[in-house]
Amino acid sequence: MQIDIRPPVRNDASQLFDWQLDVERLEREARGARLAGTPDPWTRIEAECSLDLIEAELTALRGREQAEAGDSVVQLRSWKARIERVLRLLEATDGP
Repeated sequence: MQIDIRPPVRNDASQLFDWQLDVERLEREARGARLAGTPDPWTRIEAECSLDLIEAELTALRGREQAEAGDSVVQLRSWKARIERVLRLLEATDGP
């Protein structure tokens, strides 16, 4: 059983970054690789690059006021947690 704890996706001016991340696709591809028992290096690379971008955005938002950056930080932290889970799934598929 999975529980969805993601905040609602908001595409309005309250977010201080102008890009979207298709986390659902990365999650599907990681689950597919795990079920097939085969590594998926391209999804892993994309997830690692996405994580780097998320961390860069979070670093850039550290100097902003909480009221201004709050929604963006919540969205980015949600994506970060989900991408980290994708990477753990892919690492389990890679084997020793």
